[in-house]
Amino acid sequence: CFLMIPFNLQPNAVIEARRKFDIFIRLYEKPYRFNVREYEHRFQIFRSSLHKIASLNAHRVENDTAIYGITQYADLSDQEFLRINLADLKHEHYPALRFESAGSSVLDKFIIESKSAEMKDAIIFSRARRDLRVPKLLPKVVDWREKGVIPPVKSQGSCGACWAISVVDTISSISAIKKAQGNATDLCIEQVINCAGNGNYGCEGGDTCRLLEWMRESNVKLNTLQDCETAQKLGNGTECTFQNATAGDYMAVEKFSCVSLVDREHLMLRYLATRGPIVAAVNAASWQYYLGGIVQYHCDNGYDDLNHAVEIVGYNLEGSIPYYLVKNSWGPRFGDHGYIKIEIGKNLCGIANRVSFIELM
Repeated sequence: CFLMIPFNLQPNAVIEARRKFDIFIRLYEKPYRFNVREYEHRFQIFRSSLHKIASLNAHRVENDTAIYGITQYADLSDQEFLRINLADLKHEHYPALRFESAGSSVLDKFIIESKSAEMKDAIIFSRARRDLRVPKLLPKVVDWREKGVIPPVKSQGSCGACWAISVVDTISSISAIKKAQGNATDLCIEQVINCAGNGNYGCEGGDTCRLLEWMRESNVKLNTLQDCETAQKLGNGTECTFQNATAGDYMAVEKFSCVSLVDREHLMLRYLATRGPIVAAVNAASWQYYLGGIVQYHCDNGYDDLNHAVEIVGYNLEGSIPYYLVKNSWGPRFGDHGYIKIEIGKNLCGIANRVSFIELM
C-alpha cells in the first residue's frame, strides 16, 4: 500500500515574492525591514509591482525592446512614484517658439542651415511605416559621452530638481564642446536651485524654459562645482549666496529655443550630430521599472502629461530600432547606468513636445 501525497514542485507565488522582497530590501537598504506594519504594506505594493512588470514584459517582441524589472521604486505605488520623482517639472504652455534675443532664434537659424544644399535630402519620417530614412551626411551613431563632454549622472534624490540638472548639465556639455577642451566641467546646480527666479521654486520644482529665460535675462554665469562647494560652506542652507562666476568662458546663455518638434524629430537628430546635447521635457511615469533596452511602448506622449526633464546626449540609427540616448537624473542605478533609450520618430514619452536648443556666449 502506498500513500500518495501531492507535492507542488513550483514554489508558492507568495513565498517566492517574499523571497524577492527580502533581497530587494537588503539591496536597496530600505529602512522598514523591522517595522512589521510598514513591511507588510510595502510587500503588498511590491507584489503588485511584480504583476505590472510581467505585463510590461509581455509586449516584448524584439531583443532590443525595453525590459522591465525590480528597481529601487518597486515598493512605491504609482501615486507615490509620481509624487516623489515626477512632481518637479512645472511647465507651462509656451508659444510655438520661445526666445528672448535679437535676431533669429537658435531654432530659426538651425532650420535655415539645415535647408542648405547638403541637406536637400532631409530626413523623412514615413508615418505609415515608421521607416527612418537618413541622409548620407548624418552619422549613424552619435554619443557625446565618447568625447568626454558629458558630466556624470546625477541623483536628484528627494529634491525636485530635474529642471535644473538637465539644463545645467547640458550647458556644461555645450561649454566643453565649444571650448574643445575634451572634458566637461561639473557646474554648480545648487546655484540654479537656490537662486533661479521667474517662477522656479528650488526643490519644489521649476521649468526648463523659464530657467533658461531667467539665466539669459540675468546674464547668469555658472560657477564650477568646486567653487560651488566653497560658497555653500560660507552660505546658509537653501539661501542664494552665490555670485556669478568670474572665470571660465561660454558659461552664460546667449540664445535658447523652447519649441515643439513633433513630426520634426529630424531636427533633433541633426542638432545632436552637429552641435551637441539638447534638453527635453518628457513623461517618465512608465520608467518606474525600466532596466534597459529601447522604449517602444507604454510611454504616453501628451503635452499635458510632461512631468520630467532630461538631457539627450546622442542617438543610434544602426539597429532595427533607432533610438535616442537619454541621460536621466535618478542616479547611476537607474536603467542603463543612469540612461534610458527611447525610440526615434514616434514622439514617445512626449520627447519632442518641448525641446530646448541652447547657445552660450
